Amino acid sequence: MSNNPQLEKAIPMLRFWTWRYALILLGTLVVLGLLAGFWMQMNAEQQSFQVLQARAEQLGDSYVRAKHLIQLQRIKFVETAIKIYPTSPAIATVPHTPTIAMKPLEIARPIERDYMQIFNRDGAVLDSFSADTTVPVDIMKPSSNQKLVLEGKSIREKIRVNGVSWLRVGVPLWKDGTVMGALYLSAPPTDNTAKMKETYEILALVIAGIAFGGWTVIYLLSRKLTRPLRQLAGAAIQVAEGDYSPDLPSPSDVKEDELKQLVTSFNTMTERLKQLEQLRTDLLAGVSHELRTPVTSIRGMVQAVQRGVVTGEKADKFLLTTLEEAKRMQKMVEDLLEFSSLEAGVVQGEQKWIPVTDLITEVTQQMQAMSFFESVKLETPHPLDHVEVRGDRGQLKQILMNLLTNSVAAGATHIKLEPSLKDHTLVIDVADNGKGIKEAEVPYIFERYYRGDSKRKKKHGLGLGLPLSRLLAKANGGELHLLHTSEKGTVFRLSLPMQ
Repeated sequence: MSNNPQLEKAIPMLRFWTWRYALILLGTLVVLGLLAGFWMQMNAEQQSFQVLQARAEQLGDSYVRAKHLIQLQRIKFVETAIKIYPTSPAIATVPHTPTIAMKPLEIARPIERDYMQIFNRDGAVLDSFSADTTVPVDIMKPSSNQKLVLEGKSIREKIRVNGVSWLRVGVPLWKDGTVMGALYLSAPPTDNTAKMKETYEILALVIAGIAFGGWTVIYLLSRKLTRPLRQLAGAAIQVAEGDYSPDLPSPSDVKEDELKQLVTSFNTMTERLKQLEQLRTDLLAGVSHELRTPVTSIRGMVQAVQRGVVTGEKADKFLLTTLEEAKRMQKMVEDLLEFSSLEAGVVQGEQKWIPVTDLITEVTQQMQAMSFFESVKLETPHPLDHVEVRGDRGQLKQILMNLLTNSVAAGATHIKLEPSLKDHTLVIDVADNGKGIKEAEVPYIFERYYRGDSKRKKKHGLGLGLPLSRLLAKANGGELHLLHTSEKGTVFRLSLPMQ
């Protein structure tokens, strides 16, 4: 099989598709990896914005509380000074204590590297603070969305400065349900290059591992799936070369249902082809034997009469035997021609309404007139009076006579020919007490030229009786099938429509 040109072409094609699917898998994983990396970067940025906004809101609250506290302390200090110096004009020049001199930014300070700005309702800068003195000038400029913040909305911005992206959030400063200003908190990009690089390396390793595992699975699966297909391809070539016993995989070794069904169907096909080949061989042998025997007999008898070996009354018997052999040859040829014509749909019977009782009576009388039927008891228990069926009288009689003849050939001594009506259908059962049909032969009894093991031992018949009878039944719109068979007898059923 390795030298088979079809398989030599199929194997590279299977490898091509395996590699193609592996590359598709790898490309899909790379795209998914890039999307995952992009998502991770976006997610990290969103998390940075969320953390920055949380810090800004916390600083805003601290700033408002600190400013309110300082204002309360300043008022308290002034009220105390007025009580001590109620009439002193110098009260306005009373020096502030260190507590009063503190600024809110000394309480609410951002972490290192963050830059914070406080704006009032008019958009003017009240305070700004950063522990880093290298804050770019562009970061110090007011935001174009400052109006939204003063209206009570939070904003997020990404500012590109000198090739570096700064993150800035703006939150409103609330006091007693009123926006008193805005706080902006800006942060430089965090130095997470090493962390992202490590993440991408892990992601690349995961993608490579999945790709390798996926390719391995595809490769093993393709080998598992293609092995029985390759065996079937080789088996098909063996069948094409005339070998009907090819090497096929066992259906029990194939786990996939579709492949198992394919292997089973192919196995059934090869068995069928072997059967047909056997039928063809049997047909040639049968026809050769059936024709050679009468030809030899006819030739010998004619020569004996011609040369005067036999004379008088004995010569007449020889000629009579010769005539019978010639008739038998003619019958075999007519059977072949009739079967071929029926199979091709050329023969069209004369359809007429036939009384069922008359049909059964004619068949019974003709069969009982034959010598081989003298010892057989033929019973028709339930004749159907006034019931008619439409069909060709000669063809229907031939079906029933073929069934009766087969019953006698099976050793039957009692045959029951019973017609009945079932759902607007005429059913005629032919039941006998013969030896029955072997179970192994049942699937093939309606095959043309099939004579069975027991029939092959006989010298007469071409195995066309039952196939011809079934074709005749179909030509009359009916059906012929085996209803039951056993060692105690056989029942054939002929069904004909009443309409």
